[in-house]
Amino acid sequence: MICYLTTSNKKSRLVCILLWLVIPAMFSTSAAALDLLPSIFKNTKINRNIWKQQEQFVALAPQSDGDGGRVPPNQHPVILQLADAQDALKSLELWVEGGLFRNEEAVPVLTSGQVTSLVRYMIEGLAQAKPDEDVVFVVRGYAKVALDIAKEKMWTAGRIFYKDDKLNLIIGTYQLKKDRGVRQAEGAHGVLDNYADLHFDHGNRDGSARMPGRIVTSPGVSLNTEHSRERPDWVQIDVLAAAEGYRDSLVPDEDRKREKKVKQEAAKLTVERRQMREEMARLRKELEGIKSGAGGQVQGLEERLATLKALKDKQLISDDEFHSRRQAILEEI
Repeated sequence: MICYLTTSNKKSRLVCILLWLVIPAMFSTSAAALDLLPSIFKNTKINRNIWKQQEQFVALAPQSDGDGGRVPPNQHPVILQLADAQDALKSLELWVEGGLFRNEEAVPVLTSGQVTSLVRYMIEGLAQAKPDEDVVFVVRGYAKVALDIAKEKMWTAGRIFYKDDKLNLIIGTYQLKKDRGVRQAEGAHGVLDNYADLHFDHGNRDGSARMPGRIVTSPGVSLNTEHSRERPDWVQIDVLAAAEGYRDSLVPDEDRKREKKVKQEAAKLTVERRQMREEMARLRKELEGIKSGAGGQVQGLEERLATLKALKDKQLISDDEFHSRRQAILEEI
């Protein structure tokens, strides 16, 4: 407390006391908590809110820093269709880190509830955003705990912008959970919805956020590869392709096989119909020759009778027409 002893000003003494309390706490903080320290001191500037509900919000903010602060303008404002944007976000999956031979399925990046909370206001924000603005967000989800009986709150934060005809999503904070000890202490005093100790990072274009794995590349979804490296927290989404891929993934394999078979049969039927039309055209031409009498000069009686029977078998002429023409051919003998 050297600064306290050498400082007579009351405000300066108070600052010294705060430093004396904070600095040891910083060095005793766990490694996981230290990851949050930068966001404590660097808050995202908000230009205007699109939606806010307790600790959750969607807002417009200045673009995050790029190389030397020079960030190319976004393609804003942009209009996206709700159904396509929603299915595109639902298509995002995460491969959690594991062993080389692990057998683990991918998990959704955003829960269904988070997508529902985010997508409508994201679209509204992108429609209002200027070229030098990003959409930033914090949405709450729930993780299953205690044998899937109870649910624990978790939060994901990030930024979204539209560039190069693709929707860009950068994850800053992923599935942040409130410290269990703090939660229990607050609950003992009747405090249930206190979010003052939560600090969210909305991600940026320069640095990569800490992620438990990497977002899966799938139809319409690719990882950003600026600076010749893949960013596991930054995806670029072709909205229509990603939405179509997601919808296709919902179709059961049996239905997909059935649909494929139906398409093959339809294609085969189309070919057969085309061949039949060509054959009918040829027979009609021969029939015209028979009617005009020109056919008698180039065809024998047997061939003409065979052609006439073929027309009848294909129901191109009636029975009466068949017998009338047959009788006319036979009278030529």
